[in-house]
Amino acid sequence: MPSVIQWPRGVKIQETSNAFGEISGFLNVLGAVDGSHIPIKAPKENPNAYYNRKKFHSVVLLATCDANLQFTYVWTGNPGSTHDASVLRSSELFAQSAVLFPEGCYLLGDSAFPLLGWLVTPFKDYGNLSRNQRLFNVCHSKSRQVIERSFGLLKVRFRRLLRFDASDIKLIINTILSACVLHNICIKMNEENFDQLDNCNDIDGANRECDNGDYRPNGFQMSGVRLRNNIMQHLAQIN
Repeated sequence: MPSVIQWPRGVKIQETSNAFGEISGFLNVLGAVDGSHIPIKAPKENPNAYYNRKKFHSVVLLATCDANLQFTYVWTGNPGSTHDASVLRSSELFAQSAVLFPEGCYLLGDSAFPLLGWLVTPFKDYGNLSRNQRLFNVCHSKSRQVIERSFGLLKVRFRRLLRFDASDIKLIINTILSACVLHNICIKMNEENFDQLDNCNDIDGANRECDNGDYRPNGFQMSGVRLRNNIMQHLAQIN
């Protein structure tokens, strides 16, 4: 899997950043991150943990992708009731963030995630956002949508992910990971079905409508605030 699903390193960092910059002007973006529910049958062990807020059993697929819709990181198996922020915290992505993100580089994520020095989320809109904050959110959404499209295309290609007739968690995890690998291979072989892309956004994200639960980062939040404000000023200058 590492040879097919690869985190951007070396020259790939600049290529990835440039591709996101062309979408809406964000600089130094290494990818977009989100979570998606993969429906399953109720497992025999601890079924309530897999029952999510959308009222079905699932496991969460956490993934990042580049501007070409290729997955660059995948993590799955957390029960469906687990909040996105908690899934992130349990992942290798979080554990290895210090080495995965060169200074100034970051992911784009929705408000279900915490604002960190390597994860930039939109401004929460309570009706009092400034023009620059609204502009930031619009540009952020345009760039972040690639992960929704990537999830959507994954489920268009591999319909079994829409409903697993299985409750064996290990089997489910291996099947999901295999589908993600094949998804990348299809893109690399130019087998995208662009006629379906406009309608294949993932609308079943894990916790997109929620804030970041009870997650309270203590080391990176202020660096995330500074980073987001700097990006906002940059976007205001070029728009």
